[in-house]
Amino acid sequence: MRKREMAMSPETAPAPATAATPRIRVAAIVEEADSVLLVCHEKAGRRYWMLPGGGVDPGESLGDALSRELWEETAIRIAPRNLVLVSDAIAPDASRHIVNICFTADLLSGTPTLGDDPRLVEVAFVPWTELDRLPFYPDFKSELQRLARSGFSDTAPYLGNLWV
Repeated sequence: MRKREMAMSPETAPAPATAATPRIRVAAIVEEADSVLLVCHEKAGRRYWMLPGGGVDPGESLGDALSRELWEETAIRIAPRNLVLVSDAIAPDASRHIVNICFTADLLSGTPTLGDDPRLVEVAFVPWTELDRLPFYPDFKSELQRLARSGFSDTAPYLGNLWV
């Protein structure tokens, strides 16, 4: 390591020119038997699988955003349950920052089918045991599998919008 790099600390490092405001993305863990509902995205010739969900609009609760996104992406109605996992996805140059908030959810009605988003190319219930073979983003599939094996016992209740 050169001298200049050694002297640089996170506090003294220059800020990225175009640091992004964090985007909040909610996602649902919807189970059926020993499978989990996933959507396959295709962007710039790259395919990867994700939990269904999407961005939270200003003034929208996390639960409402989750219900809306699942309807838009998969045409199903869900009821959000418990908070299971929170992660950051930050680009190395800080140009993108996504905060992923994952909830368990109950399937209330509907059969998963593709919505109108042209980036979505497939929706499917995938056996938990097959997650390892899929390109998955963000790559927290091993943590999801661990949580599923425990019956999602490591959860926190989602209290919803508490503004009074």
